[in-house]
Amino acid sequence: MSMVHQQSERRRSITIGISGGSGAVYAVRLLELLPRFYECIDVVLSPSARVVFRQELDMEAPESGLWQLPGMSKEEGEQVVVWEPNNYDAPFASGSNCAEQMVILPCSMSTVASIAHGVEQNLMHHAAGVTLKERKDLILVPRETPLSAIHLRNLTTLAEHGVAIIPAMPGFYGGQKTFDDLINFVLQKIFNRLRLDVRLSKKWGDRQTQNSE
Repeated sequence: MSMVHQQSERRRSITIGISGGSGAVYAVRLLELLPRFYECIDVVLSPSARVVFRQELDMEAPESGLWQLPGMSKEEGEQVVVWEPNNYDAPFASGSNCAEQMVILPCSMSTVASIAHGVEQNLMHHAAGVTLKERKDLILVPRETPLSAIHLRNLTTLAEHGVAIIPAMPGFYGGQKTFDDLINFVLQKIFNRLRLDVRLSKKWGDRQTQNSE
């Protein structure tokens, strides 16, 4: 994976939610990179997300505990902690200890609806609600098409409350040619919103050639 520059000092923590929408590969690629920028990555997966991981990646996601993904070193794997979806003892379940940033990807439309209407059915929904009430950064990456009027209203509700909506819609203006290029395009949008100085994909008007890490 190509990447140019990274932060010299890691941030304390970030919360990652993974719901049952299609696009598990986005979550895996993001998790493989985050330990370079955060000391702790707290993860909560819905039961449906674990099913999608099997279907799309032939991968078993843990129900809880440390998670060392294929692209991680042993040390990086010790920074990624998975919490059971009903364990409200997780530190990010409280506004007194929530992370400054939370990303849910992929974000299913049922997860969007639950957050938009304050219906907290699991730890992921609850953490998103906490992030909202504490006015921290919440980023949702939906992967659904077509979108119904109900989907659009729920997304608009969240956007009006300051939530960043980054649909998993790869672009092609940067000369994307491979599957990895398309994944990196979406991840670049997420890293931009996280305010991390990372270069995974060419920006508009950027003539600089990407270098391999």
